[in-house]
Amino acid sequence: MTALVQAALRVRRTARSTWGLAAAFLLAAFLLAGFFIPESRDFGWGHLVWIVCWASLFVARARNAYRHGTDEKSAFELGAFLIVGVLALIQLRGGVGSNLYPLNYVTVALVASFATGRAGIGLVAFALVLGFAIAFLGEHVRDPLQLGLNSLFTAGFGALSYLFTRAEIHRVRRQSALELEAQKAKVRDDTRLFRLVAPSSGGARDEDRLYQTSVQEVRQALYHALQLLHRTLDLHTCVLLMPTSEHEQLRIVELVSKSDDLADGPFSLGAGAVGAAVRRRLTTNLQQIRDGYRGICYYRGPAAVRSFIAVPVLERGHLRAVLCADRLVDRGFSPEEEELLRDSTSHVLRAFENERVFMQLERSKVEQEILYRVSQDLSTARTQDSVMEVGLTAAKEIAPHDFAAITEYQHEGRKHTVRRASGERALDFHGLRFRDNTSLTAMVVKNRHFLPYRGDFDSNQQVLFTKKAKLKGMESLLVLPLVVREEPIGTLIVAAKRPGAFGVPVRATLQALSNHLAVAMASARLVRQLEELATTDGLTGCLNKRAFLEQMEQKLLAAQRFGRKLSLIVTDLDHFKAVNDTYGHAAGDRVLQALGQVLRRMKRETDMVARFGGEEFCVLCEETDSRGAQLLAERVREELEGTELQTELGPLRVTASLGVATFPDHASTAPDLFVQGDKALYEAKNRGRNQVCTV
Repeated sequence: MTALVQAALRVRRTARSTWGLAAAFLLAAFLLAGFFIPESRDFGWGHLVWIVCWASLFVARARNAYRHGTDEKSAFELGAFLIVGVLALIQLRGGVGSNLYPLNYVTVALVASFATGRAGIGLVAFALVLGFAIAFLGEHVRDPLQLGLNSLFTAGFGALSYLFTRAEIHRVRRQSALELEAQKAKVRDDTRLFRLVAPSSGGARDEDRLYQTSVQEVRQALYHALQLLHRTLDLHTCVLLMPTSEHEQLRIVELVSKSDDLADGPFSLGAGAVGAAVRRRLTTNLQQIRDGYRGICYYRGPAAVRSFIAVPVLERGHLRAVLCADRLVDRGFSPEEEELLRDSTSHVLRAFENERVFMQLERSKVEQEILYRVSQDLSTARTQDSVMEVGLTAAKEIAPHDFAAITEYQHEGRKHTVRRASGERALDFHGLRFRDNTSLTAMVVKNRHFLPYRGDFDSNQQVLFTKKAKLKGMESLLVLPLVVREEPIGTLIVAAKRPGAFGVPVRATLQALSNHLAVAMASARLVRQLEELATTDGLTGCLNKRAFLEQMEQKLLAAQRFGRKLSLIVTDLDHFKAVNDTYGHAAGDRVLQALGQVLRRMKRETDMVARFGGEEFCVLCEETDSRGAQLLAERVREELEGTELQTELGPLRVTASLGVATFPDHASTAPDLFVQGDKALYEAKNRGRNQVCTV
């Protein structure tokens, strides 16, 4: 595609996206010229055409916004058309001095309240500038007081409307968030009340839905049981009261009643007839209750009932609930009816126990599914980066958190490195290195046991990494060791702003995850080491010949495809055999290492350096012509010549000869490029060594 065609397409796209704004500005230009001022000209066909154009464009933009929704751009266009139309009407009715001018303030307030984000601010500024320009240029108003007041009122109405609307939106959102949080808190209270889940467990979304479903199932079972008792025993009210988690009050869990005088609660735990059943852990059966009796807590005022019974629901001697029933008629509860109510308490306990077991099974099922999926993903991950990505993703599923990290521990030097971090301030910690210290991370590695013990975290008292690199704003923290064959290799870290985020169930699952993750990371590290051994020269750290040739073929194909230059520098140490004979092979190895270091230090990021064998090295330079390769080779030669090595026989200096060949100038294939590079190298040798030659 030619540059001209690309430019034409860009112009076309720009025109499509901006024609609405351009049309609005064009119509506004007529107002700047005083087009609708009554004294300047009579109303004619030109005005009618302007009105038809404005109406057509406004309806088109409104229809488009209705069909496709509004973003900031479409909202600004629609608001701009409305402002232009209102200002035209005002100008037609006399301009700034017209009685209709306050309509401009109302319009600005309207568009500022309905437009979102920057569009609202932009429309207020547009109305302010356009109104001032029309008055000053189109209607020739020069009174600074009038211009200032109009501008002040326009800006004031727009700003106040924008701020009030944003404040109302914020209030509604906050109210919705509070209501949602209250609903979640009620579900959590019910789960604790029914003993469906430990209070310190995590808060994954799937588990939240599971808890809510279980609460509904329990409530439904209780309601059916109470309804059956209500009909069978001809009761006025049948209610189940349960103590709160602090065992200080009673609250209504479920009820069936014909009364409209029921209280909401909570109620005092030991008061009245219900309190007697709670204190004695025995059934309380009252008959012939006097008028005005206030000892039945779940009624607002004096109870109108004549008989009452309260049966404590006990589980292993502990009070779980109180089942209460009453009648309006003066007919006490018989021993058979008492026995029926006591049997019903067993049904209540079974409902709790069944849902508790179901919750445990469902939670275990979810955890096993996550761990199974993680094990599959880890088995296919080959690099440490992919392994850590899988691990952090799984940790997010198991325990929602605000920060997570994986550290790696190196036994040589006892150093810790944050290899991967996610969440808040992740960039601040990624790549952080520190030695063994008294931090939680270091202590977990030493003891091979998770910390903190209860999962609570105080950044002012506890150190996660170092005293300078503090993790602030977190209330919960869990640092788990990654251990393979009794050897620690790092840690898995999760942190959350909410307290109690990592309870016992979540902690156990995270420990299982850390075991899988440790094995996968050790395997990935081993694969990386094997790859390095297979592709690098053990003495110099440069690529070996096989790896260099494989990558060279790929680089050459890319150079052919895109028509780029590719240069090869062939390097050979001068008189290297004499170095070995005079200073020994240990010194010769140090010379080879020095040359490898010089080549790696001088090359660019995209260049490749390899040791081909003996004292011969090669450098492949992408997108480099012959001149650029010669300059690089000369810098390498000078750097090596200035390097002094210390040996047992004294200081040693060496030199090298270098040959340069370039694709496609000197060769079209890799073998031919090597042949030409060797020719240039031999030419440098023949000319006296310690120099650079090209073909």
